[in-house]
Amino acid sequence: MLILPAANQVFFQAIIPGSSDSGAKLDTAYIEFANGRGVEPVETNPETLHLYFETLGSTSDLDFLRLPIWSHTLGRSASGQPQLTLVVATDGNTGTHGKPFSSAAGSRVYAVTLAASRLHDREDIFVARHHYDLEDQLEKPETGYVMLTLDLL
Repeated sequence: MLILPAANQVFFQAIIPGSSDSGAKLDTAYIEFANGRGVEPVETNPETLHLYFETLGSTSDLDFLRLPIWSHTLGRSASGQPQLTLVVATDGNTGTHGKPFSSAAGSRVYAVTLAASRLHDREDIFVARHHYDLEDQLEKPETGYVMLTLDLL
């Protein structure tokens, strides 16, 4: 998981929802998916991620779900380092730009971006981003959802 440079200050203030003086809280995940194919890691400039998510609307098979983070757990890794574990699960069957998120469409999760949210999604502060290799991309099952557990050290 790549911690984005613009998020350094916000990240430590926004670990626990509601604890940031800025009004932003780490409580949102952008789950990117493709229909019918896997996606090679997409290089994006952290400064233009909002634009990147908007441009997914003009593609034929890429979209994203903007979802709440279900839980935050602060703990220690096996090496004793502080560790934040986040749990996110897909909810819904349609992406933000209207593309289907389903087994029938062959939806595959290829990336996740964590954000500290504010009132409007255009003001989200992107905190961390992770791309799954082609062989590790997660297929949407026929029933149920895709659950992601993310560990940040």
